[in-house]
Amino acid sequence: MSENDDYLWNRREQVLYRVQLSVLYHRKRERFLAFWDRTITAVAILGGSSALASLGGDLYVKLAAGAVAVTSTIGLVFGLADRARRHGELARQFLEIEGTMIRQGERDFTEQDVNGWDARVREIETSEPPTLGALVVACQNELAQTLGETDSIHRLGWWRRLTMHLFDARSFPPQPRAS
Repeated sequence: MSENDDYLWNRREQVLYRVQLSVLYHRKRERFLAFWDRTITAVAILGGSSALASLGGDLYVKLAAGAVAVTSTIGLVFGLADRARRHGELARQFLEIEGTMIRQGERDFTEQDVNGWDARVREIETSEPPTLGALVVACQNELAQTLGETDSIHRLGWWRRLTMHLFDARSFPPQPRAS
């Protein structure tokens, strides 16, 4: 294999890795947001039904009405369903690139192919919402595990794993995995 072939192969692998990482990230975000959207909708329906049926005393009705108000407000303000659909669409776009790369094969690609795939990835990335650092690290760890690159896995503490979908923990760099 020539030096140019090595260069092209490495570039292809880098683009493919970014695509796979992006698909994994956006699918995780889509599932998380869709789950909470469905949960909030269920709470609102159950709370509304309970308040309407006046099951229990006045306190129960007030609590049910409060639950409906809070959960409905969260769902509307944060637009969980819309955000879940957006992440699903981004994952689909990245999967299309991956499909194109796989169809092209591991031997029959050119520098122009790699440049095109890389450019398309960058175009999609410009429309992505800001990423969540701890979630990116979790996705990188999952890919490293899948690829058998266990030396590349970074430890994420329980707090970062618990909150990785809620806020960006980028200011806290990942700790090396304990040996």
